[in-house]
Amino acid sequence: MSIALGAITAICATFLAVGATIPEWFVVVGRWLPALVSLVVLRLVVLPGGLARWWALRPGGWRRLLGGCAVAVVALIAVYALSVLPIVAFGPAEPQPGSALAQVAILLIPTILVFSLSTFGEEVGWRGFLQQTLAEWGFWRASATIAGVWVAFHVPLHGAMAIQGTIDWLIAATSTIGLFPLGLFLSAAVLRFRSVWPAVFAHAVPLSALNLISNVDDLGPGTLWALTAITAVLLTAAAALLVRGRTRPAETDSENGVSAANLPR
Repeated sequence: MSIALGAITAICATFLAVGATIPEWFVVVGRWLPALVSLVVLRLVVLPGGLARWWALRPGGWRRLLGGCAVAVVALIAVYALSVLPIVAFGPAEPQPGSALAQVAILLIPTILVFSLSTFGEEVGWRGFLQQTLAEWGFWRASATIAGVWVAFHVPLHGAMAIQGTIDWLIAATSTIGLFPLGLFLSAAVLRFRSVWPAVFAHAVPLSALNLISNVDDLGPGTLWALTAITAVLLTAAAALLVRGRTRPAETDSENGVSAANLPR
């Protein structure tokens, strides 16, 4: 995936060189770079099973699809909510008012469906194609590698946006580092349900722990880093729960080719 990293770096560097602010649409479209790179690889190298297998597109039935997506989305939202609790209880953070949370809840499913058109491009590349390519490494080693690459993929974008003043440097740093444990969670969701779709929809959840706090601008660096650390611990724990159980030698799901190594039985 060095091609994807090089491409995003070159594009962001071009925006900085010409003095053009990175548009919001590029953040959405840029997520498709990993998918495009994996498409090129699949065109150049003939792999058994084709696109549906290597992108892990077959959900194994509607029941597995809906159940897996629901578990992944609810678990992620629960992690964010639990992460905020100690910051609100013992720190200066204030929760979002109930009216704001109710509005988010009403629009949650439609928003996830819309955002999934963008997150699909990342998930089939990282947690679909690359996850299967590294399956023999075992869950934690493979997922940590992919999460690290995913973080590196966002460094040029977040860095350029911080330089341009679109986002604060501290928010850029905490958000970028926070992608690592999120990547572990998304990989665990893919392996647990043997399909990329739970990760696609969980990634499309339109909020983070910060969005549950109403006075983010008033929080100091220590509080933001503490929130990032708490969220990281909970996301890693959630990933471990998703893949808990006895480990077995790497197997192949007969439906979509997703490695079943380290999956619960």
